Amino acid sequence: MKKVITANIGGKSFIIDEDAFALLQDYLEYFKATITDPKEVEEVMTDIEIRMAEMLQECLRNEMQSVNCAMVDVVITQLGKPKGWKGDLRTPGRRRLYRDPDHRLVGGVCSGIAAFFGFDIALVRLGFLLSLLFVLTGLWVYLILWIVVPPARTMSEKLEMRGEPATAENIRNIRQ
Repeated sequence: MKKVITANIGGKSFIIDEDAFALLQDYLEYFKATITDPKEVEEVMTDIEIRMAEMLQECLRNEMQSVNCAMVDVVITQLGKPKGWKGDLRTPGRRRLYRDPDHRLVGGVCSGIAAFFGFDIALVRLGFLLSLLFVLTGLWVYLILWIVVPPARTMSEKLEMRGEPATAENIRNIRQ
């Protein structure tokens, strides 16, 4: 028989084994200690907890199942371990097209395309402007992309847009 705890992770309630809770808490505390800017600590840790909650929900088969050490290990492996904490994992991320609301002038389409392909935003905007002035297809393409392409709202979507894995290190780095 194992002792379980009800824990709030990223605003969601989980039933978690005591051992798994200790492992998760150690990971979060160690990672929190690696953040150098005190102004960023709360935001970064909130983003990491939200991502953890998403990943733990994917691991659970039903609401009554408790989170165990194996599930926490999977989450930690996917998020990546902070430097100096039992190794430094790097896994390539999946790349997906999103509109970039953080660097938008109108709808974020150009900044999203620039982030997706790794181009300079100014070049993509210039390309759309030239196609608008000379061919008039740029306006239609932009409007269609604005409607079809979703905005990157969460930290994991913003990292996915750049092709970076949603690790704790990358979440912290995107904030800085």
